Amino acid sequence: MSRLICAGIVMGCMGMAHAQDALWASDSLTKVLATDRAPDVPGTLAFSGARGETVSSQAVVLLDADAEGIAPTLSALRHTDAEATIPAENALLQWVRYIDVERNSGGIPADELVAQAPVSLPDPFWEAPTINVAAGRPQPLWIELDIPRDAAPGAYSGELRVTVGGRALTLPVSLHVWDFEMPRERRLSVINWWALPGVGFEHIEPFSDAYWELLESSCRFVVRHRQTTVWASLTQLVRDADDGGIDTSQLERWAQIAFDAGVDRIDFQPVGRSSAPITDPASVVLPIDEGVLRKLAAVDRLIVEKSWQDRFYAGIIDEPFIHHEDSFRRAAAQIREAAPHIGLTQAVEGVHFDLDVYVPKLNHLHLWYPEFDRIRQETGAELWYYTCCIPAGRYPNRFLDQPLLKARVLHWINYRYQLDGFLHWGFNHFAGTDPYTEDGVSRGLPLGDRAIAYPGTKGFLGSLRFSAQRDGLQDYEYLWVLEQRLRELKTRLGDDGYWLNPQQRPMELCRRVVESFHNYTRDNDVLFETRRTIAEEIEALGREDFLFVQTTPHEGFAVPTAAPTNTLVRGVVAPGAEVIVNGQVVPNVKPSGAFVHYMFGVGEATFEATVTARRGDWEETVVRTFHDGNVRQTPEDYPPR
Repeated sequence: MSRLICAGIVMGCMGMAHAQDALWASDSLTKVLATDRAPDVPGTLAFSGARGETVSSQAVVLLDADAEGIAPTLSALRHTDAEATIPAENALLQWVRYIDVERNSGGIPADELVAQAPVSLPDPFWEAPTINVAAGRPQPLWIELDIPRDAAPGAYSGELRVTVGGRALTLPVSLHVWDFEMPRERRLSVINWWALPGVGFEHIEPFSDAYWELLESSCRFVVRHRQTTVWASLTQLVRDADDGGIDTSQLERWAQIAFDAGVDRIDFQPVGRSSAPITDPASVVLPIDEGVLRKLAAVDRLIVEKSWQDRFYAGIIDEPFIHHEDSFRRAAAQIREAAPHIGLTQAVEGVHFDLDVYVPKLNHLHLWYPEFDRIRQETGAELWYYTCCIPAGRYPNRFLDQPLLKARVLHWINYRYQLDGFLHWGFNHFAGTDPYTEDGVSRGLPLGDRAIAYPGTKGFLGSLRFSAQRDGLQDYEYLWVLEQRLRELKTRLGDDGYWLNPQQRPMELCRRVVESFHNYTRDNDVLFETRRTIAEEIEALGREDFLFVQTTPHEGFAVPTAAPTNTLVRGVVAPGAEVIVNGQVVPNVKPSGAFVHYMFGVGEATFEATVTARRGDWEETVVRTFHDGNVRQTPEDYPPR
């Protein structure tokens, strides 16, 4: 099957213009290259999502002659079984733009790249609703659809139309709305450090009307991508007043605009200094400047006045090393005394610092995870991670020449290791004056490391990578919703649910996509199918007739076969249902629907638990599969915590 057709798309038809013109369905994890060609069957542009979710996909047009002013439209989507419609205005249609690159990012194996340079790579979105399309070159169209929070669950259908002159290419569209809601509250904290106004907005004067408008639109833009936190300049927003005091009025206005737009937290840029470059073993963190401490104290008073507790954080020096630990803690104590309501957050190159939020690089979190995990359990600190020009190799990152899957699985790692947040330094730190070039987005660094959003005429424009990260953040919420549904089930069972671990099943599903920090699927279909399974299991727990199964050991564990094994099966069904495990009727189903059973034996039968529940005309079967245990086990056979 062509790489441009996602798993499970429904076969459809295409309105034809010229004999060689084509419009076909792709998916939200494919980077369309200039060498790609139309599949034999165009397919259906397929979406699925929860109420309140923004779902993504893309279509591709290929023409046999140059064309100007190509215009796409999406019809309203109509429910197939109910009087319900999602209006066309809920869709954002964006043509995808390309960046020509002459090199690849360093340190990445060839089989982990989208393509070898020189090549044109898709990433930014065009701002204009219509574009010119060259003959013989595929042109993707990225579509984001906001599902209303009151949308009726079930199947919807519609049509995508791309007008080429007086001709039209059409593609059927399908949407499945899951019967649950994307949480309004974002469970993961996320920041990409921005430069505001930044390249493309140099004409905007700080604190002018245009500046405040840009701030508001930028905050709403990042919140739409489920970013929770933004970067602010203490020295720019908090100033010495003429009367000898501290003026926080600009910060107050700045913060209020950000919070009203949906931002949760504000991080100040590093407020301290080191005595020498951070890699110098003789380097120390210098005492915090008294003027900075006065400004932080003034911010602290504003926080109390406005009831903005837990919404402001500051860094001291970026990426302190192990030789900074003592001097860093002394500087941290100064800030805590002057401004007790400002938390301390830091991207770190070590472990033992006095912080509220620890942010190691992904590869260093991998190396030092047990120690970080111990610190957060002992102190209650948040544990995030960050990526930048590092890590490379086979770790996931968000470089321009990596598959979109890598940007999306970053947030499956968040769930896999119960991490609280994610940071990247490069929101829009372009080099030079042209952001839409290899040099602009990459100078001196891996491709695309400098930026993930681009300047338009009125505000920031998105990218394939930023949308993929947003989709990964929504994947995280799916896992969280499943966990919450299981917590509710455990509460409902009372004493009969003593055994139920609400995190086990979401973790089993998460591990299908991400097994460890660098061991994760490279198959788009695995992610799509796992996401669908999570949604189906969330829905199932809301029905009157349902079956939930939990095994010990967990699904996917390596079961040894050198000796008899005892695999424990526990679960819950609708009260009154019959339960059968591997052909044996379970005799002890409680009135609450809770049941327990064991599988004792040797051989292949121990590798799978097949559980069937029946009540009246309803029947459901759940299968839990284990691996061959004749392999060496590692500590990662068990999920953490």
